[in-house]
Amino acid sequence: MFPVIEEMGGKEVPGHHWYVLCINNTAQRFEALDSLRSKGNIGLIYHANAVMRRIKEAWKLYYNKSRVQIENYELEIIDAPKQAVRSVHCGFYMLEYLDKWDGVNVPRIRKEDIQKIKKITANKWLNAPFNKNKKWKQQLDSNCRGGK
Repeated sequence: MFPVIEEMGGKEVPGHHWYVLCINNTAQRFEALDSLRSKGNIGLIYHANAVMRRIKEAWKLYYNKSRVQIENYELEIIDAPKQAVRSVHCGFYMLEYLDKWDGVNVPRIRKEDIQKIKKITANKWLNAPFNKNKKWKQQLDSNCRGGK
């Protein structure tokens, strides 16, 4: 699974956008899960195919002796939950796709789940072993109104 960030240049969606590109060896294809765009979206197809070409080049270089070869894998865009058009939550949708996509069952994400996902993600990151700042809770409390 690959988290992919794309620079968006259009008037409708300026800035950057996150989506997920997966290699599904069981189905022998690439799969894209995008919270903003659906099947048939030319921009998604173009960008995902460009990323796929790079992955295929790297696969040939580093996995040329593997029994699994992906050069003939095509793109399938999976119908995934969508965010509101003007929202900035694509990164959270992308994290949920990475966490829950199993190649068969599409993760269920509702608009009202996003706040909970934000809290859970922050908690995971703050309490993760790689977070060297073990006093994060005291710092957060002292920097928030009403903190200790």
